[in-house]
Amino acid sequence: MQEKDMPKADFITSIILIAFSIGVIIMSIQMPRFEHRGAHPLSAPGIVPGVLGFIIGLFGISLFVRSLRQGGHRLGLSKDKFINWLRKPATLRLLLTIALTLIYAWGLVGRIYFPLATFLFIASFIIIFEYDRHEERNKKVKRIGIALLIALLASASISALFQYGFLVRLP
Repeated sequence: MQEKDMPKADFITSIILIAFSIGVIIMSIQMPRFEHRGAHPLSAPGIVPGVLGFIIGLFGISLFVRSLRQGGHRLGLSKDKFINWLRKPATLRLLLTIALTLIYAWGLVGRIYFPLATFLFIASFIIIFEYDRHEERNKKVKRIGIALLIALLASASISALFQYGFLVRLP
């Protein structure tokens, strides 16, 4: 991305960050507080996400103001520019990343065993983004094997860390 396009990217990013922070803050407020059990108000599970959401919101607002000052709100959108954007390889990777993440978060987690869901997500992510159709067959097989090994180790480590380190019951 060229330097002259950064205010526009900052403008769009700031809006996404602000919307995300509002969502995080709302969800953290909706989390249980355990006041009826006599728990200290600062021990509520929504405190840390709420604070992080607030901080992300402040950074988003700061980025928004800076992008406005630099003219980032003048996006110059058109149908041709949008079609050109959709055709870029980086856009395809972005959309594929979003799709894989949503499939993992909304389609797999909570429906199948968490370590298996995480293994499938990591393995598919690595294989999809590292696959080279011009590579010879032996290298492809080796690359897929390494991806499966990384996914196995990562999913086991993540599951163990959350279950035993953070004492989080996994879905």
